[in-house]
Amino acid sequence: MRHDEQAFGDVQFLIGSPQRRRVLAALCAEPARPHELCADIDATRTTIQRILAGFRDRRWVVKHDGDYRATVTGRRVYRRYEALLSEAARAREFGPLAAHLGPATDDLPIDAVETGQLTVSEDGNPLAPLSRFTEWFRAAEGEIDAITPVVAQPFNDIGVELVESGSDIQMVIDRTVLEQSRANHESELTFAVGHERIGIYVHEALLPFGLAIDDRGCCLVVYDDSGNIRGLLESTSDELCAWASGAFERYRSEAVSISEYEARALEGEH
Repeated sequence: MRHDEQAFGDVQFLIGSPQRRRVLAALCAEPARPHELCADIDATRTTIQRILAGFRDRRWVVKHDGDYRATVTGRRVYRRYEALLSEAARAREFGPLAAHLGPATDDLPIDAVETGQLTVSEDGNPLAPLSRFTEWFRAAEGEIDAITPVVAQPFNDIGVELVESGSDIQMVIDRTVLEQSRANHESELTFAVGHERIGIYVHEALLPFGLAIDDRGCCLVVYDDSGNIRGLLESTSDELCAWASGAFERYRSEAVSISEYEARALEGEH
């Protein structure tokens, strides 16, 4: 049998029942005898003996003077197994966010992501991300940089409130957002284009996510194919905010100001 097949078999043995994990955890904490393990783990003596025999075969546990104790190898296996469980739990928690992040976020600092506050759309509360982002945006402070792949009246109204209270807003939109704004939000678009505190840049390609950065931190927003917010991640992490600022600058450098975009469009018509 190949080495990796043997290792896979060892992993299968450990995860074969919750009792095996609990036995190894108990022995990593302190030596114990089978009858003590039976009482703590609520398993029959036969089950405990089989588990201990399997651990001894793998050199994860040794017997000394009637006590069973975890070896250095056994403790390492247990720590790595617990780390894998924690990683799987984090993956499940962040799954709704990750599912809507494309290749554009492959360089997202994963460790920094875990320090943020996550809000996702769930069966019990599908509008939770929308409500939370509305709260976050309304409370924005100072200069605001944003990437927005959708247009919605509530966000337009909050943007007006912010600039009238003294905030500067720089935003990157895509051509679809511009077209929808012309069709359904003409007065708000006219206000934004003419306001000295608002800068609008148009990206030719569709934007894969939303982003907002202010003096407090940053907020990453993901949408489904219908433009509904599916999740958002708020953070004050320097690492994540630096990533967000870099992403904003990258998309802004690929875009053109709305006045230049419209001038190019007029030229194309002639």
